[in-house]
Amino acid sequence: MKKFYIFLTLALALFASVFICKTAFAEIDPWDVCVEVEHNGDVFRYKLSDKLYGITDQAQQRGFYLGARSKRTFCSSLIDGGLPERAVYNYLLPDFDSILKHFSYVCCKRSDAEVKFGKNGFSYRAGHDGVEINEKKLFDEMLDSNGRLLKITLPLNVDKAVTVEQLKSNTVLRGTFSTTFRSSGANRIHNIMLAASSLNGTTVGVNEIFSFNGIVGNRTEANGYKTSKVILDGNYTEGVGGGVCQVSTTLYNALLLAGFVPNAVQHSLVSSYVMAGFDAMVSYGAADLTFINDTGHPIYIAAAAHNKTITFNVYGEPNPYKIVRENVEVRDRFATSYVVDAQKYPELVYVDQIKVLVGGSDGVKSKSYLKYYLDGKLVETKLIRSNKYKRVDAVIARGYLQRSEELPEG
Repeated sequence: MKKFYIFLTLALALFASVFICKTAFAEIDPWDVCVEVEHNGDVFRYKLSDKLYGITDQAQQRGFYLGARSKRTFCSSLIDGGLPERAVYNYLLPDFDSILKHFSYVCCKRSDAEVKFGKNGFSYRAGHDGVEINEKKLFDEMLDSNGRLLKITLPLNVDKAVTVEQLKSNTVLRGTFSTTFRSSGANRIHNIMLAASSLNGTTVGVNEIFSFNGIVGNRTEANGYKTSKVILDGNYTEGVGGGVCQVSTTLYNALLLAGFVPNAVQHSLVSSYVMAGFDAMVSYGAADLTFINDTGHPIYIAAAAHNKTITFNVYGEPNPYKIVRENVEVRDRFATSYVVDAQKYPELVYVDQIKVLVGGSDGVKSKSYLKYYLDGKLVETKLIRSNKYKRVDAVIARGYLQRSEELPEG
């Protein structure tokens, strides 16, 4: 008897569950759309049947009672007919906009990270991704409700922003070069420092042409430059802005090592501070140092001059090559002649007292090469220049007496 009651209880429970399920199923309208849209714990509820008050007369026309597949077909035909997508979504699912308005706080425009470069180097500002609601996907997922409660995670489109990390990966050191000016006088040092300061913090945009003269400007006293030795017509002479060519030459070599081959003009005389064939003479309105930034990112130029050394650093996207400069040269050594003229140079008495009248400079024929290494292996040798520098013999005035000799009386 006890077993009979247990069996009866189980049978009644099974019958009740089937009856409840059938009753619940009978209350489901397959055309209805009943969803909970969620984003980070924020839930918005939407039920199509609750939105039909006052517009049931439009039900057939607007396809409210269509199944999911038919709703999709109807939606596509309206959009293909030229109607705006959002208008169609609101036409088939009245007040669809209420979901978008509720979650509007999620949406934002993309803002890329920014890099600023100046005389003090780099600084970076973080950005953020752009976010918008994927209306098409939301609408499509809602139709899968088929009258049952469906929980949906708010679908989003994310427009990824440029990050600070990406900017830093494209602001790496590409090339650096230094020259010294330890034997320079005060005016020449002043000119070097002034020109270097003008160039420090320069940004060269993508496909932009860099011009040394365009940035440094005319080397005049009005612009702060002083008189020092310059090379003019194959000779050393006094001129305003002497020393600026060492600045352009240092930058030229930094650019070569950074993967560029700038347009440069040689001096008539070989320079003492760089290998023959690697100088870059500038003269405002006559000779310039230029290059085009043909990389995919900006190029940044930093200059520093201290301890009688000038250094240029060139930054940008990574350069896959290690670049080495090399020259092949033939030198014609300059000769030295001496002038003894007590009347013209009375201050020069002894033979160890001298005055340089003309500085000597070797005549040089040179070829300049760049060697490109990839993963330690030489992959290319490029001839970039062939130069010929004028020979200038030195002329030195000196005294006429040995130190052991006495000065003549009178």
